[in-house]
Amino acid sequence: MTRRHKSLVQSLLGSLLVPGLAVMVIGVLIVQHIFKDEYDELLDASLIGKAHLLVEFIETTQGDAGFDVGGLLDFESKLRKPDERALMWYLDPDGQVYAQSKSVGAFALPTPLATGLSTAAGHRFIMLRSDQPETGSVVVAEPMVERNEAITDVVIAVAIGFGLLGALFALSSFWAVRRSVAMIAELSRNIAEKNEHNLSPIERENVFSEITPAIDTLDGLMGRLDRAITAERAFATNAAHELRTPVAICLAQAQRLRAKLSDPAKIDNIVEIETGLKRLERLIERLLQLSRAQSGLGLNAVATDVSPVITLLMSEMRSRSRAPEKIELKFPETHFSTRVDPDALGIILNNMFDNALKHASGPVPTVVDASQSGRVAVVNDCAPLSPADLDRIKQRFNRRGALSDGYGLGLSIIQDLCAQSGCQLEIYVPRELSPRGFAAVLRLPETTNDPR
Repeated sequence: MTRRHKSLVQSLLGSLLVPGLAVMVIGVLIVQHIFKDEYDELLDASLIGKAHLLVEFIETTQGDAGFDVGGLLDFESKLRKPDERALMWYLDPDGQVYAQSKSVGAFALPTPLATGLSTAAGHRFIMLRSDQPETGSVVVAEPMVERNEAITDVVIAVAIGFGLLGALFALSSFWAVRRSVAMIAELSRNIAEKNEHNLSPIERENVFSEITPAIDTLDGLMGRLDRAITAERAFATNAAHELRTPVAICLAQAQRLRAKLSDPAKIDNIVEIETGLKRLERLIERLLQLSRAQSGLGLNAVATDVSPVITLLMSEMRSRSRAPEKIELKFPETHFSTRVDPDALGIILNNMFDNALKHASGPVPTVVDASQSGRVAVVNDCAPLSPADLDRIKQRFNRRGALSDGYGLGLSIIQDLCAQSGCQLEIYVPRELSPRGFAAVLRLPETTNDPR
C-alpha cells in the first residue's frame, strides 16, 4: 500500500491555525473572566453605596409624619425596565419586613439572609444594619439581568472580533503558504526543464535563502555532469571523425585493387570488403548524427525558410536511389518559415528517406509529399509491422530484423531531434487505406518571424 505524502499546505496551515484558534478561545475566556470580575466590583460598589444612602436617609427622616420608606426607589420606574429595577426592604429591629419598594411586587425576600453581600434568585443582595439599634436594617437587591446581558454582549463582541481577526489571519496565512508553495513549484519546474541538453544554473528568482545551499549543490552537480557529457560527446565526435579518414582510404584502396584484379573469386572478396567498408562508413555517419543530436541541435535563434532545404534533400534522395522510377516526389509549393535548425531538419529528413528506401519492398512507389506547408510525409510499401515491432524499432540500436542493413539509430535520432526542435513525428502502420506499408509524417513548428 502506497503511503500518502503529507501536504505542505496542510502541514503549515495546521501548525499556524490550530495554535491561533487555541489562543483565540483562551483570549475570549480571559476577557470574559476579567470583565465579569470588574463588572461585579462596580455592581457591588453601586449596591453598597445605594444601601448606605438609604440607611442614612432613613435614620435622618425616621419619625417624620407621612414619610414613606417604600417609595424611596420609585424614581427608578421612570429610568429602568421593570425587570431591571432595584428592590428594597426595610426590616425592623426584629427582622420583620416593615416596608418595601413597589417594585418588589410578588418577589419574596430570601431567608435566611446574612449581613453583607450575597447572591440569590438572580439578584445581588446586600443587607446593611443601622448603627442605631432602633432603626433596624435595609436590604437592597439589584437584578443581574443587565449584568448578564453586558457580559454576554462583551463576550460575543470579543468572539466576533477574534473570529474576524482569525479569518483574516487564516486568509493571509493561506495566501502566504500558497505563494511559498507556488515559488517552490516554479523552482521545481525550472529544475525539471534541465536535461542532457540544458544543464545551465538554476534560476534564483524563486529560491528562498534557506534553500540556496541545496540549489548550490544541484548547480555543482549539474556542472560536473555537463563537463562529463561534453567530454563524452567530444570523444564520440572526434573518434568518428578520426575513423572517417582511414575508412575512406581503405575504401579507395579496395576499389583500386578491385580495378586491377581479373580473378572473379578475388574480385568477389574485394567486393565484400568494399561492402563492409561502406557499411562502416554509414555507421560512422550515423554516430556523428547521433552525437550532434545529443549535443542539443534543434532550434535556431531566428526563423529561416526551409522549403529550399526540403527540395534539395528530396532531389538527393532520388539521385541515390537504385530505382528512381519507383519514387514519387511532391515538392514544396510555398515558402515556410520556422526556427528549426536546417542541419537538424536535414538529419531528420535524410533518416526518414533512408528508411523508406531501405525498407520499401512492394510494387507501390515510395511517395514523399511536401506539398502541404510545414508537413513532410514519407509513405513506402512494405510488410506491415506489429505494434510490438513498432515500439521496438523506436528504441536505440534495435533493428527491424536481425539481417537488416540498418543500425537501429535512424528513428531514435529523429525522435531526439524532433523533441529538441518542437517538430511532431506521426507514424502510421499500415499506411492509410492499405493493409501494408509504413507512413511517417513530420510536422514543423511555424513562426511568424519571416526573414525575407
